[in-house]
Amino acid sequence: MLALCDYAQDVLGKLTVIGAFDAITAREFPSTHPLLCVAARIRFQVYELGRRELRVELVDASGDPMVPPVEGVMNVNGIGGGSACANMALNMANLRLEREGAWRLVLYVDGQERASVPLFVRKAGPRGPAEG
Repeated sequence: MLALCDYAQDVLGKLTVIGAFDAITAREFPSTHPLLCVAARIRFQVYELGRRELRVELVDASGDPMVPPVEGVMNVNGIGGGSACANMALNMANLRLEREGAWRLVLYVDGQERASVPLFVRKAGPRGPAEG
């Protein structure tokens, strides 16, 4: 599971996700989005347990990044059974939005794309009188 959201937290193996979305609307560009969180719950097979390298990218259709990639390491521990889950909660503060467009959030594990979700950035329309 991979999601963009307003808030994400991992506490003792339980992933909390609040306000999942795939679009941001801004009044003007450039603009700053105060907080964008990335939540991921990744299932690993028993032979994949141990140290895993993660990378998260936010790229446009040409592969150009919106922000520099975020890289890290995750230790995946199993407690029996044929698989195990690991959670990731990543907070990105003051995300700079330069323009409208479609981006893709991509999660890589050990250099292999594991999941992706879209992010649409749109300009808000003009506010007119309320229609009844």
